[in-house]
Amino acid sequence: MGILLTIRAIIIWLAGLAAVIAPVWFAAAGLGSRFGLWDWRFGLGTMTREIGPNLLFAALGLGALALVLLIATAIFIKGRRAGAGSWVAAVAAIAIGAGGLWYAASVAARAGEIPPIHDISTDTANPPQFTASLVARRGEDANSVDYESKTDPRSGRPLPEVQAEAYPDIQPVSVSAEPLAAYRAALAVARELGWTVSTESERELMFEATATTFWYGFRDDIVVRVTALTDGGAVVDARSVSRVGVSDLGANAARLRAFTERLRDRLGED
Repeated sequence: MGILLTIRAIIIWLAGLAAVIAPVWFAAAGLGSRFGLWDWRFGLGTMTREIGPNLLFAALGLGALALVLLIATAIFIKGRRAGAGSWVAAVAAIAIGAGGLWYAASVAARAGEIPPIHDISTDTANPPQFTASLVARRGEDANSVDYESKTDPRSGRPLPEVQAEAYPDIQPVSVSAEPLAAYRAALAVARELGWTVSTESERELMFEATATTFWYGFRDDIVVRVTALTDGGAVVDARSVSRVGVSDLGANAARLRAFTERLRDRLGED
């Protein structure tokens, strides 16, 4: 009986430890990459994708075992019931392990549903182009910004064709506002969204910016172009490109979608 209670105490302690370590580990992986403590490949690849699932399985298994021992000893060993903290530790370990594994599975499923692309443009026939200075800042190891040469790695089909199927709502934004007013509104929206604007030109009606993710510090570069229409109004086009990775999990399309919605609201467009 004494041995069983000792084993129970050890398992509960380990379950509680796993419930604490697992979320801290994932937070460290993401924040460490963002603040340059290690490369994103180590943070995402090694810490999150390789080691992370083992921690989650350990938390789930220890939590389940602790819960079984708590129930068994409560039934068969009278007067030696564990405190509320032991039950919390067991349930927390189960919740964190199962929740983390479910989230990882949902991300993997999402990745399988969308094409592995990372360069999204409202104008696929004539996408906005980045300046040489921004391309240089992206670094030699960054993804190419040569839109015309890109294809879907899975099917080999041209990027514009794949994007049209995956994100049919990503389209040029036609507005009734004058070009300069549309440009200024677009620039204001970019800053509201937290983008870091690096190049802006009212003369050319274009600007460039970079969006940095909270987790892992991934940087995606954006270029926005405003074109005057002959019969009045303007067309606003935007392009968002990830610096690293093959699939963006829909992040660039979501960014352009948010930009479009806010721009229309700001200009009072339907």
